[in-house]
Amino acid sequence: MRRIRAAAAGAVTLSLVLTAAACGGGSTSGGSNSEPKSLTYWASNQGASIEVDKKVLQPELDKFEKKTGIKVKLEVVPWADLLNRILTATTSGQGPDILNIGNTWSASLQSSGALLPWDAKNFEAIGGKDRFVESALGSTGVGGQDPAAVPLYSMAYALYYNKKMFKDAG
Repeated sequence: MRRIRAAAAGAVTLSLVLTAAACGGGSTSGGSNSEPKSLTYWASNQGASIEVDKKVLQPELDKFEKKTGIKVKLEVVPWADLLNRILTATTSGQGPDILNIGNTWSASLQSSGALLPWDAKNFEAIGGKDRFVESALGSTGVGGQDPAAVPLYSMAYALYYNKKMFKDAG
């Protein structure tokens, strides 16, 4: 459990650092420029409860604020509500600055205009596109367009087997 919490917190910190770098050190809050030193972050519920997620994420957000001077307004959104919240925010123009989702919605959200593309300028601000595995970037949006997101992490799968047992089994 501790390893999962550390990975989640590290992923959030990386996400915020990348986003802040791409935004030039401070984005908007709730779709306006009234608070340029704040970011609104909708985190998808990853832990046992929303409260657990807040408890894990808030210390990392506090470290981020101390390091950058940028306040992050956290809202953990249950998966059951998240897609509707995103679509409503897209329609109203009042979405978050940072959104944590899986890649299964990325292409459709990019097509709807909910996710803006990460173009070459944005990638330059975070150290270049070559820092990411091409297949991970390819899964974050519509094929043939700039990616709609920056992957937090990717998983590599492998199949291990005992050659002798495999041969003996036919």
